[in-house]
This record gives sequence, structure tokens and C-alpha cells, in this order.
Amino acid sequence: MYKLLLVDDEANMRTRMIETVRWQEYGFEIVCDAENGLDALEKIEIHNPDVVITDIKMPFMDGIELSKRVYEKYPLTKIIILTGFDDFKYAKAAINLKVIDYILKPITHDSLVDVLKKTKDLLDSEYEEKRDMNRLKEYYANSFPIMRNKVLQQLVAGRIPKEQIKERLDY
Repeated sequence: MYKLLLVDDEANMRTRMIETVRWQEYGFEIVCDAENGLDALEKIEIHNPDVVITDIKMPFMDGIELSKRVYEKYPLTKIIILTGFDDFKYAKAAINLKVIDYILKPITHDSLVDVLKKTKDLLDSEYEEKRDMNRLKEYYANSFPIMRNKVLQQLVAGRIPKEQIKERLDY
């Protein structure tokens, strides 16, 4: 289950989103919600969510600034921006930040679910890659002593050509 933080200055919007989407069905758990960017930053420190869904226009700190700060400190966190403003400068800023998606309000259930599915697929893929990389590192760490002993045995036995000795020892 991936942790999700919902940020919107409109309490009724947050409540409606929380209550109308079956988050767990799509692989997410809402760990908390926030009413502005500053509130969200504090909650991110505590809950470390995998995904932040944020409104773009909020008091104290807007969604663009929140996204910048989140990416600086938590570069693997996925951000989805919601907005009622069809303004190109916001869309461009969101693209530059590499947010996962940019959804215009009013949000439909289906559009939100589509974004959730896409985000979950991305997170699953990244998790698999990380797990595969960790397995590879573990395999290498376990194999290294065996490979080192084999090279040393070959070196002592004189089975490594002189021109390959330095290369093998460096490896």
C-alpha cells in the first residue's frame, strides 16, 4: 500500500475526494491531508508519503512551491497537481518539475482513478527496479570473496598471463 497526502485549501474538496474514492482498491492509503503547503511540509516530514496530490493555488505556499520543496528533499515522491486554473504558466511550471500529472478541476472520479492507476504502475515499476538492484548488489557481495579467491589461486598457480595480472587485480 502506497502512502498518500492530499493537499487542498478547500476542506469540502478534500473531504469529497477522501470519501468518494476507494483509495485502497487502487493501492493507496491516505495517511493525512493538509490545507496548505506549509501544513503539508510538516506532515510530509512525519508521514513520508509516496504520493502528494496538491492543489496549485493555496494560501501561504502554493502547489508549485510545495512541489519544488518536496522534490528537493524527497526526490522519489510523486506529485500530482490539481487546479481550477487552466493557465499555461502553471502547466509549464508543473512540467518543469516533472509532476506525474496535472488535473483540471472539477475532477471526475474516472480521471482521478486513471491517474492513480498510472501512478501506482510507476511506483510498482520503480519498486521492482530497486528490488532487482538490491538483489544484484547482494549477489555481487556474496560472490566477491569467491571470485577474489579464484583470481588469487590462478595468480599463485601462474595461470594468469602477465599482461592480464594488473587488470584482474584491479577488478
